[in-house]
Amino acid sequence: MKDIIRLCLVLAAVCFCGAAALVYVNAKTLIPRQQAQQTALAESLFMVLPPETNAVNALELPLDKGLSFFLASDEEGRPLAVAGQGSTNTGFGGEVVVLVGLERDGRIRGVMVSKHSETPGLGTKATDRKQVKSLWKVLAGKEKDLDFPPNDYLDAYSGRQAGSFVLGGGSAEQRIDGISGATTSCQAVLAAVNRVCDAYNKNRDAIWAAQ
Repeated sequence: MKDIIRLCLVLAAVCFCGAAALVYVNAKTLIPRQQAQQTALAESLFMVLPPETNAVNALELPLDKGLSFFLASDEEGRPLAVAGQGSTNTGFGGEVVVLVGLERDGRIRGVMVSKHSETPGLGTKATDRKQVKSLWKVLAGKEKDLDFPPNDYLDAYSGRQAGSFVLGGGSAEQRIDGISGATTSCQAVLAAVNRVCDAYNKNRDAIWAAQ
């Protein structure tokens, strides 16, 4: 009986120490992690916004959870475009977060996936923007890094009016062709983009009045 009690006390002590260590590490790394997230968000925002963007401000709007908008302005404070952030939990690996750059008339400037846990080599075909480099050009010093690497699936949204897109169906304006082997990831990105587009169309006046 004493051995059982001793074992329980030891296990309790180990669990307590482990939990305390996790709480301590989480508290110590919270601010650095938040700063890293903000830096990553800022870099992603500038990729879907005009190159002449000087400042980006978050807008306070009554939106559903997982939606937010940011207004881009030039050096003189004139509004240039907006970026909408939307998320969905329907990805193969869970949450997928996208950023959609939008002109005032609702035309999509570009789409970028800022967070995901999709399968490398499959789902990432619909989420990642990676530059394919030529070894010869790299060795020759002729390969240049692209600010916004291409992705056939994500680029299919660019230049279209913000609306309700359909994967592999709908009208010519709505149709977005998916990628074989990455259907779930494509659908998740499309759902997040549609959330942003729908919110923009419903709140367009409020978004631009908030400048």
